[in-house]
Amino acid sequence: MTSVSFFLIQLLGLAGSLIAITALQSGSRKKILSLQLLCCVLWVVHYGLLGAWTGVLINLIGLGRAAVCACNDRPWAKNPLWLVFFLVCYGVSPLLTWDGAYCLLLGGAMMLTTVALWVHDMRLTRLLFLLNSPLMLLYNLMARSYSCAAIEVAALASFALAVWRFDIRKEVCKS
Repeated sequence: MTSVSFFLIQLLGLAGSLIAITALQSGSRKKILSLQLLCCVLWVVHYGLLGAWTGVLINLIGLGRAAVCACNDRPWAKNPLWLVFFLVCYGVSPLLTWDGAYCLLLGGAMMLTTVALWVHDMRLTRLLFLLNSPLMLLYNLMARSYSCAAIEVAALASFALAVWRFDIRKEVCKS
């Protein structure tokens, strides 16, 4: 792989990550989900070009998860069996694409993310995203997805700040 192609591969991952971060600034749920689908496609290509097959499969599952979330106003999409289904898929996918123990990091991270997106307790959601971030960071470093790892450092800082602001500091102020 030439340095130019490696740089372009990193740009694909960076584009997906930046879209993911900025998507949350949209006021439209439909737009957020559409951008999430675009991120997953960019990450599938990014990880595929890196040969990181766990990242490819995880993001293909993410496409399905985003599609179910887009329909969560319908009774069939609210069924808790979807949570179980996606947790099993994320748990099994590293085993199907095994390239070493580091593949388990991404499966675990996506399981935490899935639960975080499912629950309605914001304190738990923030904690799960905070726990997810180091796993994502380590996976990205080991998969040579340095652009995604760099963005994950910013995400980790953001999650830690949110937990501090909304969960820890409030508890300290109450006592």
